[in-house]
Amino acid sequence: MPFGYDSGFDTITLATLSSVGVTAAQSVTGAAMTFQVTVSSIGTNVVIRFEGSLDGTNFFNLSSTNTDTTITANGTYGYALSGCPVQYARLRLVSVSGGTPSIATVLGVS
Repeated sequence: MPFGYDSGFDTITLATLSSVGVTAAQSVTGAAMTFQVTVSSIGTNVVIRFEGSLDGTNFFNLSSTNTDTTITANGTYGYALSGCPVQYARLRLVSVSGGTPSIATVLGVS
């Protein structure tokens, strides 16, 4: 059963990323998602991308402007996305500039 199917709002912790790559894809239902991203041990910056897919194989940027997100300081950040009816969601760490960062993500879906 897809994540978010059985209640009004569900959360799940995705894998923590420490190098360029992606979390495992999470099967989701609903059109509203919130990514809570906690960054620690950042150097200069990290660039992340919120990705979605309709088939679980081909992923695309969930940003309406097809842009990535640059984070320049340690902390917890929230990104609310609406109108994103996809079957799968994940987070991509696109690049790291300095430091040995850790990117922990919690995904919420309604």
